[in-house]
Amino acid sequence: MEWTGLNELREKYLSFFESKGHLRLDSFPLVPNNDNSLLLINSGMAPMKKWFLGQEEPPRHRVTTCQKCIRTPDIERVGITARHGTFFEMLGNFSFQDYFKREATAWAWEFLTKVLEIPAELLYVSVYEDDDEAYDIWTKEVGIDPSHMVRFGKEDNFWEHGSGPCGPCSEIYFDRGPEHGCGKPDCKVGCDCDRYMEVWNLVFSQFDSDGKGTYTRLERPNIDTGMGLERLACVMQGVGNLFEVDTVHNILNHVERITGKTYGRDHATDVSIRVITDHIRSTVFMVSDGILPSNEGRGYVLRRLLRRAARHGRMLGVTRPFLAELCDTVIRENGGAYPELVEHADYIKKSISAEEERFSRTIDQGLNILSNLIDNIEKAAAEGKRRVLAGIDAFKLNDTFGFPLDLTKEIAAENGIEVDEDSFRTEMQKQREKARKDRLSRDISGWTADLFGALDASATEFLGYGTLEAEAKIVALSDGDELTDAVSTDDGAKEGVLVVLDRTPFYAESGGQVADTGVIATAGGAHLAVTACKKTPKGYYVHTCTLLDGVVQAGDKVIASVERDRRHAIMRNHTGAHLLQKALREVLGAHVHQAGSYEDDERVRFDFTHFNAVTPQELAEVERIVNAKIFEALPVHIKVMPLKEAKELGAMALFGEKYGDIVRVVDVEGFSTEFCGGTHVSNTAELGCFKILSESSVAAGIRRIEGTTGYGVLRLLDEKSDMLNQTAGALKVSNIHDLPARAAALTAELRSVQKELDDLKQRQTAMKASGLFEDAKDVDGIKIFTMYLTGTATDALRKLCDNARDKAPASVTAVIGEAEGKTTLAVAVGKEAQARGLAAGKLVKEIAAVAGGNGGGKPDFAMAGIKDTSRIDDALNAVPGIVKAALV
Repeated sequence: MEWTGLNELREKYLSFFESKGHLRLDSFPLVPNNDNSLLLINSGMAPMKKWFLGQEEPPRHRVTTCQKCIRTPDIERVGITARHGTFFEMLGNFSFQDYFKREATAWAWEFLTKVLEIPAELLYVSVYEDDDEAYDIWTKEVGIDPSHMVRFGKEDNFWEHGSGPCGPCSEIYFDRGPEHGCGKPDCKVGCDCDRYMEVWNLVFSQFDSDGKGTYTRLERPNIDTGMGLERLACVMQGVGNLFEVDTVHNILNHVERITGKTYGRDHATDVSIRVITDHIRSTVFMVSDGILPSNEGRGYVLRRLLRRAARHGRMLGVTRPFLAELCDTVIRENGGAYPELVEHADYIKKSISAEEERFSRTIDQGLNILSNLIDNIEKAAAEGKRRVLAGIDAFKLNDTFGFPLDLTKEIAAENGIEVDEDSFRTEMQKQREKARKDRLSRDISGWTADLFGALDASATEFLGYGTLEAEAKIVALSDGDELTDAVSTDDGAKEGVLVVLDRTPFYAESGGQVADTGVIATAGGAHLAVTACKKTPKGYYVHTCTLLDGVVQAGDKVIASVERDRRHAIMRNHTGAHLLQKALREVLGAHVHQAGSYEDDERVRFDFTHFNAVTPQELAEVERIVNAKIFEALPVHIKVMPLKEAKELGAMALFGEKYGDIVRVVDVEGFSTEFCGGTHVSNTAELGCFKILSESSVAAGIRRIEGTTGYGVLRLLDEKSDMLNQTAGALKVSNIHDLPARAAALTAELRSVQKELDDLKQRQTAMKASGLFEDAKDVDGIKIFTMYLTGTATDALRKLCDNARDKAPASVTAVIGEAEGKTTLAVAVGKEAQARGLAAGKLVKEIAAVAGGNGGGKPDFAMAGIKDTSRIDDALNAVPGIVKAALV
């Protein structure tokens, strides 16, 4: 066996399995695709679950990969030992209902002993204690010496996770030599010492588990193998741990150069060097796959790793940001296998550098505060008090200085101090409820206040009442998570870019009216598509954008242009809402008040107080009034005036809303006057027409009407016309005006046909029932009637069973019927049969269980559902035996 580099080992493995007919796939991204069960990809098979479960057809039934993985449960242990790491690569060869144990074991042995030339005497194999098949294949076919075979129980050599595919596994171990052992005479594979290193795990997915201890053998089993590339490199390079493997050690050497420290001389120094080495590997790969630092989910994992690495750099005396420098080495060592690292190099370094700089701005002050807190705890401990850091203090460190709880815990633990985590979480929950209520839905109304809350600039000037295009300047810019000076499209269009302008024509979502959309173009040629706009409490209009091309920077001069047609459609619907409210009050009464509204370019949704469903006649009258005011072409006036004056005019206020001293009033001349900050047409004639689409209940005492105006009405008419024409064609009617008569005639015909069909089914069931008695079996004097009927509903089954039970008191009737996709078992027991201990409720459970069903009922009649229709015959054939066993 020769020393082999990690990158060469990866290629040898993938090429070997390509020669065995496997399709080589690139590593899947670390972010799971359509799998909410995982935060990050943590194994080779994780991205392929859909193929193992048969939910999708794989590109080939033999696949091989080297999958990048992140595992985070032991982050606190990383660095403390040389064993733990967060990033690793998993080699795997997979069979989706193709080859099985013989091929998997033979190829594994061939790769290790022939390709890598590892001496066979240094390899050991474990199998599941009951897997004689695997044991025989290894010893009799592959040729393993039985002294190198071990059997382990379910805990060690049986892979399963809840219900679904599972099976025994076989693990291959490498003997590192007695110098790595514990010295005990009985030291062997499975010992806790470091002598025997597990290298490769072959999982034989041959069962389907119900999660309750029942295992059904799969007709077409799978193979799932996993071998840690770094572990294999340890074997081939004769080193003790992953930090000594060539590619990782080169990163470690770079850490040594930056810090001026030498690895291997001091335990505390070694811990910090290992932390930095491991974490920079993980973070480079995570950022390359699109993960950005945040306070939630996988973004929090990234932030936690970066800040932990930065802190350990400071512990080694590095006070400047340095992590971005290490990126070059990580990319150089891994870029051949993962070209995306090279492609995204600048983006990776910029993202990591920005996060480290953010942390650097506060870490010194935070460390000083934490040090003082620890000193106080030490003094209190001398007086007999507990060594505990209060949760509120840990929260302030997190909230003010960006210290993750885990970092505070780690520093506290180094000083023998616990952290009150329960109180910390209580404070965190209070903060979330106060400032981030809409965080999960990505509603920027809460978190932009955090992002732009410290911005030292005047509030945005809104120009959108008078113009739809304006010159402006970018006051602040964010990539969606943090403030930044620039955003570019180096990696393609960039979504979630947040832009604050000094002045804007874009209406910010409020009062039920949706935000404008449009374009922001910079003088340098960059274009941003505006998809939303919100206003922060400090008055900043935050435009949510997709950067389509170029580079956008804070301070850029821009042209902001609102999408005109969409804005005008929104204005029509908003003015329509005002007309609708007034019409509802005229038709239904003065108790009607607005309880909520929504206006976009397609519809108006208006919620109002009312205690009964609005009748069709009332709706028709409301619609007539609104359209009458549209056809009258009433002018719409916008006025800004003192609140008192507006109230004297009779302006309608939003129910329960508080207003300032100066208010904006929308007055539809001679008809409606309301407080409103939205955008409106200048004349009701611009609405064109109004149509109610629906009326419904929202809550007790709250009704909802949805309607549309202008082009929305035209689209509705087109849809109705198309529907009528299609219906006329289907019913073979040349004139749509003849549709009502044709529909009535067809309904009458269908009733007649249905009656004939019901009569026919009854006659068929009666004929089948007459044959029921001809095939009766006799079990100790009890007549057994069984039958399977298709197209027979439960009512017919019940009648048939009642008839048989009445005619034959010493009988058991079991009939299975299927109708409309539902399969049902009905069982009836006559009086004389009941007297001999038979009960329909008990019998139906046992019979149905044969076909995976369940049910119950009374002693004379019971029913059950049948799940496995392929076993209907088995269930009916089992009836005589079940009856015989139940007889008294």
